[in-house]
Amino acid sequence: MVFVKQIGKGGLGIVQLYKHERSGNLYAVKRMQCAWDNNHFERFVREIKLMANLVHKNIMKILKHDIENTSPYYIMPFYKEGSLRDRLNDMSGKGKVFSQEAAASIIFVLAEALAYSHKKGAIHRDLKPENIMFEGREPIIADWGLGKFIHRESKVLTGAGLGTPLYCAPEQWNYGKADARSDIYSLGRIFNELLTGNIFGHVANDRLRAIIKKMTRENPNERYQNMDEVIVAIKNLHVVNEEAPMDAFWEGLLIAGAAIVAAAAIAGLLAWAFGDNSN
Repeated sequence: MVFVKQIGKGGLGIVQLYKHERSGNLYAVKRMQCAWDNNHFERFVREIKLMANLVHKNIMKILKHDIENTSPYYIMPFYKEGSLRDRLNDMSGKGKVFSQEAAASIIFVLAEALAYSHKKGAIHRDLKPENIMFEGREPIIADWGLGKFIHRESKVLTGAGLGTPLYCAPEQWNYGKADARSDIYSLGRIFNELLTGNIFGHVANDRLRAIIKKMTRENPNERYQNMDEVIVAIKNLHVVNEEAPMDAFWEGLLIAGAAIVAAAAIAGLLAWAFGDNSN
């Protein structure tokens, strides 16, 4: 394979784009970027093992890996359709937000994939729009670098503060504790952003707002306790076509004036800042 360019860099590794000389196919290769360190190596190996254990159409797959040499790496598909963040940026630039059908549909698909991973004993711990890629019309949950097997490994956390602050559950960010309910919190934040253009935006629909509010309760005991409960709540909205849920995401968009979106985001942020947790 021929090196094309570097396409990403994180705390654990760098992601580079390669092109297969014969087929012309593009692949992403993640390499451990830190100087050799047992802690970083263990985390990198855990990421590989975790993803290799998950076989689901909406979870990123590993095509090949090597952890036996001094430069561990793994090869994954290159998702040329970009990320959910790209879709959100595109919508924002056009003064649009997602319709409730579109937003609920993609959250439904992601919740099903996460329900699968949780039942396999794996949580993600860093869900955000940047880590949701697209393969054709299907969302793919990527970047399991902070993921962990539940109850399988003791050396999981190096302290509090792991994750992305705006999407990270309070118990994970403040105390370094996470379980399946932490992923529910992050998914709820993404849900809110899809509907309003901002994770603190006010959701006008009462039923949607109630679901998101329960997903993002500060106390994990007050949230939905598993992804199956989230899936049932979304099904009860009767806005998702379970046979082809992503059709609504790509086609059922609600056009809104940019000023309306901005006003909703500002109102939601003020409500959050001054203690109104109703959204």
